Amino acid sequence: MSHVARHKKAGFSLIELLVSITLTGLLTLALHFGFRVGTNAWAKGDGELQRYQSTQVAYELLSRQLGSAVPYYSQQKVKDVPVEVLLFQGATTGMRFVSNFSCQSRSAAGLRLVEYFVTNSQVGRGKALVVNERRLPDDQNLSQSVFGEITQKEDNTVLVSFLDFGLRRDSLYLLDGVDIVRFAYFPRPLPNDEGNTSSANMTGRKKVLLPLGAEIKLHWDESKTHSAKDFSVVVPFNGAGQ
Repeated sequence: MSHVARHKKAGFSLIELLVSITLTGLLTLALHFGFRVGTNAWAKGDGELQRYQSTQVAYELLSRQLGSAVPYYSQQKVKDVPVEVLLFQGATTGMRFVSNFSCQSRSAAGLRLVEYFVTNSQVGRGKALVVNERRLPDDQNLSQSVFGEITQKEDNTVLVSFLDFGLRRDSLYLLDGVDIVRFAYFPRPLPNDEGNTSSANMTGRKKVLLPLGAEIKLHWDESKTHSAKDFSVVVPFNGAGQ
């Protein structure tokens, strides 16, 4: 009888020890898995929150700068004949215009030459929305750094091609890691020609005006919620009717 009592007080059996170790391992694995799931969920939620906040800030800056756009007519020449060229370029992947609001200083800073365009992402995937901004150059500098070929047709229509957008040392990556960035415009009919929405620049009594406004659309493929998946902003040009 005393021998059995001494045997029970000797400790755990091998089977009990193995069961205990197995249960401890399973519990540790479950805790580790739960911690990783929670951490990933927190990181994803925090990443989407940061993206939402950065998008809101970007849209606020874009709205203020686009809303402060002014119709600037550069004095250029075609075969020594003076012509007025509206400094505005609107494409699906980029835009050039003149504004009196600066994204860099976030304040009114005189006339600025602004370029928005899409380029490759810095984070390794998707696209980026980039802003180039500088003090508006004089007309001679514009003819070398912005305008490409300028031609004039027999009806005095002036056709302008612009140089390609390009990154600068002071380029600002406003939004990065976006799957789709697209620009759209709301054209204003030419005076005395309600059905004509051509972007050609004209001399004489007819002048090309800025569009009524622009729309910028952003899309992220990896988003799971519709409200964070697609963003769109429509901004009217305050100087469109001048």
